[in-house]
Amino acid sequence: MDRTKHLNSINLNETGKCVLYVMSRDQRVADNHALISAQQRALKLNLPLAVVFCLQKNTGYRAREHYTFMLDGLRQVEDKLNKLNIPFIMLIGNAFERLSGIFHHTNPESVFFDLNPLIGYQKLLQKLSSLAKFPIYVVDNHNIVPVWVASDNKQVGAYTLRPRIHRLIGEYLVEPSSLKKHPIKWPGKVMKMSELDNTIQSIVTKIKSNEVKIQEPTGENEALKKLNKFIKETMPNYGLNKNNPTFNSQSGLSIYLHFGQLSSLRVALEIQKYAFKNKLELGILNSPKMPLGGDGLQSSIDAFLEELIVRKELADNFCYYEQNYCSTKGASVWAQQTLNDHAKDEREYIYSFEELRIAKTHDNAWNSAQRQLTNTGKMHGYMRMYWAKKILEWTENVDTALEYAIRLNDFYSNDGGDPNGYAGIMWAICGIHDRPWFDRPVYGKIRYMNYAGLNRKFDLSSYINTWQ
Repeated sequence: MDRTKHLNSINLNETGKCVLYVMSRDQRVADNHALISAQQRALKLNLPLAVVFCLQKNTGYRAREHYTFMLDGLRQVEDKLNKLNIPFIMLIGNAFERLSGIFHHTNPESVFFDLNPLIGYQKLLQKLSSLAKFPIYVVDNHNIVPVWVASDNKQVGAYTLRPRIHRLIGEYLVEPSSLKKHPIKWPGKVMKMSELDNTIQSIVTKIKSNEVKIQEPTGENEALKKLNKFIKETMPNYGLNKNNPTFNSQSGLSIYLHFGQLSSLRVALEIQKYAFKNKLELGILNSPKMPLGGDGLQSSIDAFLEELIVRKELADNFCYYEQNYCSTKGASVWAQQTLNDHAKDEREYIYSFEELRIAKTHDNAWNSAQRQLTNTGKMHGYMRMYWAKKILEWTENVDTALEYAIRLNDFYSNDGGDPNGYAGIMWAICGIHDRPWFDRPVYGKIRYMNYAGLNRKFDLSSYINTWQ
């Protein structure tokens, strides 16, 4: 079982003085395969080890609250690493410049990165690995089955990725190795995050606030508490209630998974223990078929793992192999054609970005979904599909719809700026991982959702009353 990909042709830097792990997407100490791999290499070569994190000043559409959540979690990471005799080195500024600088200063024997499939990060790794005079590795720390192992190309949909996951998951659904207190001391002094507080705060205060207090406490310890609470209290009825926005049936784990404070592997392993305790199996280990959901603990376990593993890893597959993951260019040919055919269709309603942001549309269901997002940083998954599809219906063209949906999601959503978000929006607006449906105005053959359909699915009036 290997989660590591070698990015350049260099196998050893004989003059190297240390091993570095550049933490990015997976901001935790526990269950961190990139950190484990880096330490194993350092121990083998009797070298000191450090973890590096580069704090970007440009946060894109992300809000101040998300930045603060991340930073508070990283302070906990620093404390945990210090107990393992592994320094945490915070860099601030342009990632390429700052990482190039520390590589020059420390002369690493090798450098390990965790995986992020988004284009900016991929270009950074390509640039660094092409110039490096030492081995560079990337470790898929985020998916249970590494994205390049599950598939070497963009998958059509869940039904093509699921059997691949099924064949491989038994090999990867195993407990990670343990970290050790590192026996080789880091040479020299490392500046702590507390010593950088003034600089960090000067960056944070310049980031726009969404004025929403994130409900979940930060850090990997809190993530584990949330996971255990979900398994004990919510999991038993998840299969029956997951698509009903009036029930509090969601796991609440998305923010922890997004910031890497919790690994999908740990979630699946704990659910596996829970299943075995209840004399049940994990359906994904036994069958490549899509779980149907419904009543009962077995259905709930299988339905949740479908979301956690197949759907989540499908999103990473899409963004890893499709650079145009935020554009109609990333859609299937049939979807591009049908959207183009209906590009000039008359819209009954046209809303500006600001009208959408403050939930001033004619549709109470959509307004409620937007208010849920802006008030809590979360939106029920079923409503998110409806929310994005109506943005296509109420904006001038598909490009504007994508822009508005991504801006709103990335700024307000606790897990914004994530492959899950981009894939979900592209599914709703551009039909990725879906099939052609009946042709209709504006949507063409993109799957349609309407207000009456919501009413048939659940108690819509109750949802609206909650978020008036």
